[in-house]
Amino acid sequence: MPLQRLWAGAVRAAALGAALVCAPAWSQDFRDPADQPFTVWPNIPVIRASDLGEYGQDRQLIADLHADKADPAKVAAALQAVDALQGHHERAALAELGRSLNVQLIAELDRQARRINTRSPKLRFDFADITPEQLQRPSARDDLAGRAGRITLAAYITYTRLDAALVQATATLVKLRSGASQSFTATAPAPLLAEALARELFDYFHGTRFSAPRNPLAGAQWLTAAPGHADRLVSRDTALRYCQSQNAQLPTAHELEVAEAAGFYGGGVALRQAGVYHVQAGLYDTAAPLDGAGRTRTNHLADVPNAYYYCIRYAPAPARPPAPRARR
Repeated sequence: MPLQRLWAGAVRAAALGAALVCAPAWSQDFRDPADQPFTVWPNIPVIRASDLGEYGQDRQLIADLHADKADPAKVAAALQAVDALQGHHERAALAELGRSLNVQLIAELDRQARRINTRSPKLRFDFADITPEQLQRPSARDDLAGRAGRITLAAYITYTRLDAALVQATATLVKLRSGASQSFTATAPAPLLAEALARELFDYFHGTRFSAPRNPLAGAQWLTAAPGHADRLVSRDTALRYCQSQNAQLPTAHELEVAEAAGFYGGGVALRQAGVYHVQAGLYDTAAPLDGAGRTRTNHLADVPNAYYYCIRYAPAPARPPAPRARR
């Protein structure tokens, strides 16, 4: 069995088994522990996926076979081209891209570490008892058993050629103890692919860890427009009636601005570019040249469909317990 297939199967099995046994690991940051480096197995299988660029060319050959069926000479040429496809793809699949990409990726990570002058790179490759000539080659089972104890991460790369020299590749790192994984994708010309992937990996492990933002309107519940109003302009009166039916109200301009800053993935909302929204003070126009209050204008036509809307609802404040009665 080829090394790439064997290794990919082993990685998938390890990840699945650990997911069933160690479910809490998925909730942790993949880069934890923050101050410790990760030892990576240097043999990184490079697996070729479907070639989208050649797929389009192959489909054209099949189309030519149908289109030129009335011309015997063209039919023969098309058949010859179709017969050559299998041999062409087999030769391409045996190209030595894997070993080159494996070595270049490790070299590029070293270069990134020198660029920021760090003496403690987060990703360290264990070359003990392995030579560069052995990369992309199967190791003996006994040798692997002796090295497994000091390896933290394994990696593999899948790639596909898009068009001409452009290649898209995905590098996947797998924690051998927990099965947790993290993937990184880069698209670049083949000579620059290792550099692009290395930059993605390096920035992830060495970049600043930003704290999660707090939602300034955490106590609010945002409601989308009524299902029948999706992607439609409605009048202010219509928006008000629907919000009231949901025990909610139109937001203020400030609430809508804060929710837009929080964003769709931060507990807020996403507003259309050049979109107009109903707010309590009138209309909130995202295309206005000024931010804040400068986006708000008066709505003089409350019964004309002229804006989109969101509703906002706050949970009722908890009732205060009754004050104890004074004893006589």
